[in-house]
Amino acid sequence: MKKYPEFLHVEGTKIVNEQGDIVILRGFNLGGWMNMENFMTGYPGHESGMRTAIREVLGEKKAQFFFDRFLHYFIMKEDLQYLKDLGCNVVRIPFNYRHFESDDQPFDYKEGGFVLLDKVIHWAGELGLYVILDLHAVQGWQSRGWHCDNPSRTAMFWGQKGFEDRAVALWEALAQRYRQEVFVAGYNVMNEPEAHNPSWLNHYYRRVTEAIRKIDPDHILFLEGNHYSQKFNELDPPFDDNTVYSSHLYVEPGLQLAEYPGQVEGVDFNRDCIEQIYNERTAFMRTHGVPHFFGEFGCIYSVPDLEESRLRVMADMIAVAESYGDHWTIWSYKDIGKMGLVVLNPDSEWMQRTKPVREIKSALRCDSWIERHTSEIDDPILDIANLTRSVAKDRSPDLVGLEENLYFSVCDGLLSQMLQPTFAEQFRGMGESEIEDMMQSFAFKHCIQRTELAELIQEIT
Repeated sequence: MKKYPEFLHVEGTKIVNEQGDIVILRGFNLGGWMNMENFMTGYPGHESGMRTAIREVLGEKKAQFFFDRFLHYFIMKEDLQYLKDLGCNVVRIPFNYRHFESDDQPFDYKEGGFVLLDKVIHWAGELGLYVILDLHAVQGWQSRGWHCDNPSRTAMFWGQKGFEDRAVALWEALAQRYRQEVFVAGYNVMNEPEAHNPSWLNHYYRRVTEAIRKIDPDHILFLEGNHYSQKFNELDPPFDDNTVYSSHLYVEPGLQLAEYPGQVEGVDFNRDCIEQIYNERTAFMRTHGVPHFFGEFGCIYSVPDLEESRLRVMADMIAVAESYGDHWTIWSYKDIGKMGLVVLNPDSEWMQRTKPVREIKSALRCDSWIERHTSEIDDPILDIANLTRSVAKDRSPDLVGLEENLYFSVCDGLLSQMLQPTFAEQFRGMGESEIEDMMQSFAFKHCIQRTELAELIQEIT
């Protein structure tokens, strides 16, 4: 089995191996696998709520089989081989703490979560790929977003010692497990924090770093900026010499129904504009002379007429990152056709069975971040916002971003959670053989590759 001889580590602004050779990490996020996200697989709301709804329909045993087979087929060795063949050398694995620990049994770790990581790390080692472990959904929810399995729109992690103790202890367990594994490039200790009091984030970063370093002095730590990995001026100066700082950036022409280059919401977007935004986002790293990992970026491809435009966005974003010698992982590798490099076949059993509820979700904009089309629900949302402004006038600072918060609270929150039983009902009466066949929809051999994006990656790597 081919193995790299040493751990990667930070040296100045670079990541190097023990021989001093510079290593640039380029690859994809394995999003939607060990942390299921609604728009990526088609369910409504948050993961734990969806799991509960499916258990109520299928029963405990068949529900366990349902999710086991999903995990089995979503990422297989063939997926990693495909990424290796494109020239990638790293995958970032987002995971939910619930794979390792239950809320009613804190600190009592489940072997199953480690076994899933072990499997992919083993495959990666055989192929010569590095792995970044990313705690994407943290105990108590580090942000308001669905992507940390949060049903409440309140980030409860901050200032709660019990949640912090559990997050730190989980990283101690992970560090103990993987401290000798050279194909683990490092530990991304928290995805997209949203701490209203930055002192809590700095406190956590220092505490988790100290805890990991007592067990594992060798692996790189990846720290993200506050407010969804966008703001780094709220962070303490670097305090560990083997740490990389990671930003996320999704630019408007990759999300909105607009051509690129071109104007979006009054801004003229072109490569120079993207580079300016990129430089603003990464000023902390340049000032302090530390490496930058561009941990998430990507486009929404659900409108065929805009696919060429989206590819131009991706080409410029990667080119900007490459011009600075930065490391990057695209969001994301596989999904049902929204942002993935590899997508499910629309004629597959999963896509056909879930289509009716996905159409309801789309009409109600229950994935409002990904659903950029107009909908009949837009008018009532705007009516509520206008009524609130007319009554409150200028007395409340919460009116800033009111429409966005209404979409997230009403559409992504209330309506999505109400649809979870409806989604689960699609699987009522299925036996294990039927579930097995359906979950094969996620297998690489049954999926479709986004060829133009793949060719773009090959040209760069």
